Amino acid sequence: MPAERLIPVLKAALVAGLLAGLVMGLFHLVLTEPVIDRAIALEESGAHSHEAPMVSRGTQKGMLIVGSALYGLLIGIIFAVAFTVMGWRMPGRWPDIRAVVLAGLMWWSVALIPFLKYPANPPGVGEPETVFYRQGLMLGFIALSALAMAAAGLVYWLLGKRWHHARLQGRWLGVAVVLYGVLATTLLVLMPADSDPVTAPANLVWQFRILSLSGQVFFWAVLGGASALLLRRFARQGALRETG
Repeated sequence: MPAERLIPVLKAALVAGLLAGLVMGLFHLVLTEPVIDRAIALEESGAHSHEAPMVSRGTQKGMLIVGSALYGLLIGIIFAVAFTVMGWRMPGRWPDIRAVVLAGLMWWSVALIPFLKYPANPPGVGEPETVFYRQGLMLGFIALSALAMAAAGLVYWLLGKRWHHARLQGRWLGVAVVLYGVLATTLLVLMPADSDPVTAPANLVWQFRILSLSGQVFFWAVLGGASALLLRRFARQGALRETG
């Protein structure tokens, strides 16, 4: 992974990731936090004890912005490495188009598909004793989903490299899509379900879930769009070489 290929992509991805994280944090601060406040109030109304939280809600909301920004920087690093390693294999002639495609594929594999299996729940949903188990399931599913997408992409690249013909590219893409569909479906079926009861009102739960997924949509859209704009600028300046 030559530095002259990684550095400009890393610069673009870090700026885009930071921006995406801040946008997502502000989105959740304005729209999702009121839903969380309602969920906490509902949980406390049915609790026998009303101990003060270790971290106040004001501090938690401030940490939301900081945590979202750090999350954006971390994802930016991962995005830069992924783009440098396999960005040149993405569909599209220019790096900005490839950045958008890669962001879309990453959103699909690490955000949307895991959400379909383990949709987000507001505070108070699920047993406290199973929180680490549920988090482990989610993280494991995200990792396996990303591997499934990577495996399909690798098969597409290997087939295209072995039988390089313009007429066959569509066929190889179809093979990769079918393979990914099989792998993703297998994950959705075989991974254990979250068996904890959902006792909160359905409208509150689904409002929280929709906002959680929307925040991820905004995050990946900003990450892909901002990366594309910066990579296009670097390419015009001659600072970005072909990542192949």
